[in-house]
Amino acid sequence: MENTLFMAGLGGRIFNCTLRALANQGKITQLKGVSASGQKNLDEIAEKIQHDSTHRYFPLDVCARGLKEGEDLGAGHLGFLVFMTSGSFFGNKPCDYKHEVPVFGQPDPSLLPLADLGIDVAIDASGRFLTREKAVAFLKAGAKKVVMSAPAKDDTPLVIYGINNEVDTGLDVVSRASCTTTCAAPIVKALGDKYGMPRNIFLNTTHAVTNSQLSLDGNSASFANGFGCMDNIVVTSTGATKSLKIMFPEIGNTTGISCRVPVTDGSICCLVMSFDESMKGKITREDVIETLREYEKDHPLNIRVSHRKTMISTYVIGRGIGSIVAPGQVEVHDNIVHVIAGYDNEYGYAYLLALSALNCPLPA
Repeated sequence: MENTLFMAGLGGRIFNCTLRALANQGKITQLKGVSASGQKNLDEIAEKIQHDSTHRYFPLDVCARGLKEGEDLGAGHLGFLVFMTSGSFFGNKPCDYKHEVPVFGQPDPSLLPLADLGIDVAIDASGRFLTREKAVAFLKAGAKKVVMSAPAKDDTPLVIYGINNEVDTGLDVVSRASCTTTCAAPIVKALGDKYGMPRNIFLNTTHAVTNSQLSLDGNSASFANGFGCMDNIVVTSTGATKSLKIMFPEIGNTTGISCRVPVTDGSICCLVMSFDESMKGKITREDVIETLREYEKDHPLNIRVSHRKTMISTYVIGRGIGSIVAPGQVEVHDNIVHVIAGYDNEYGYAYLLALSALNCPLPA
């Protein structure tokens, strides 16, 4: 049986894309509540979910409604998001599907009525609860498990759906890492199983802009993020290198950078991996591609070897797959392997996040 869900971070990019993923998977009814850090205009929120500048129309009609007499569930209950048959909101089609989700404007998760709502898994899509100490607030409110939608800032276990599920034996708090880790991990896992884990990894992701960057030059907590995102290529660090080392401790060293570029979505990861010296002359380009194709057979949502020879970022937008490899851009020199893969850093990540939350084991 699939888990019932609650999601914090109303209106954010990962929040909206996870809603879209649940709708496309036919699982929006598993969502029993959502929250924001305070008061929100729900009509505006619904409009932005329905008409996304990057991902376009939502697969269902979305609107908002206020509270009727006796409906107040407390904890800053603002109203409901309503999901209906596409085309039914304006009367063009009959409404044969309707699901209402209560919305709470409550910054303290411990005050949310998660037990009353029957929540199994709370997804933190706000990025505000990235340590166990903070995340347990959802557990105190009645959720059985918390899934962080970003790398944790402590030693919270890192689990990527389809890659290292065995780590999650029914843990009550886990991290779903990052979009870049979700792209790189299946490549490292597939080739590591075949050739032994890489001794060294250099990762360079050419990454779409995010809301952490300013649109025009200004003051930001991060110096680099304070430069206008549509005028600059900004070089920053990437947490994916640390996450890969956590997932695969046999790796020797990991290092890398993230180059933020002026596109709204669609990123490309360049992985350079050096394997043990004993593998010199034993790895071929054809064998690498075949190994990735074989891994794809059992992990079709984690990795896809494209029929296209080169990677273009718009190829991956809207694809619910963690990593899409361009076979024409796989190179091998002695024991060094170079792989290029694209990923939708919003929807691709959110699609697997939704599946993870729906299917992850709960604490005993």
